[in-house]
Amino acid sequence: MRKLLTNTTWLCALMLLAFNVYAANTADAEAVVKKTTDEVLEKLKAGSNRGVYALVDQVVLPHFNFAKMSRLVLKEHWKTATKSQKIRFVRAFRGLLVRTYASALVKVAGKVRKMDYSTTGSKNAFVSTKIYQTGKSQPLKVDYAMSYLKKKGKWKVYNVTVAGVSLVTTYRSNFAKVIKNKGMDGLISHIKKKKAKKVN
Repeated sequence: MRKLLTNTTWLCALMLLAFNVYAANTADAEAVVKKTTDEVLEKLKAGSNRGVYALVDQVVLPHFNFAKMSRLVLKEHWKTATKSQKIRFVRAFRGLLVRTYASALVKVAGKVRKMDYSTTGSKNAFVSTKIYQTGKSQPLKVDYAMSYLKKKGKWKVYNVTVAGVSLVTTYRSNFAKVIKNKGMDGLISHIKKKKAKKVN
């Protein structure tokens, strides 16, 4: 009986330790979002919009899990796509996100007064940010869904929700319509045309 209690005590201690390590990693997810967002906004405030694409591509997007985002966006169409189509889609989708994210940052960069951060979750982290802007009574809420990649030892974003609108869900709906009419290759061409547009 005493041996059983001892083993149970050690097991509980190990489980508690594992939970605390994971909780610390969840805090790291928030740190990634905060550091990246602050860095980009500060650089945009200090300079012009020139080079914003490169800035987003080099500083922001390395923290995105494009493989997972692509699977979530395409859903059942990911399974039927060829290897070549998957590779081309991920590349095109990344380019589109550079343009989309850059456009959003340019619009808010000069108006940000402060930002608040909070994080929930364990296996997946959900980092919520509130962007308070000059002239706006209500903050803009941007939420990041993140998963931990053990092999790389990094937290990566797999979805962004802006003012309650999910990026993954929105693109999934739009892309499904294009695939229905033009097929996967038609979707890839469609995305390439959209990403060619410039930031206003």
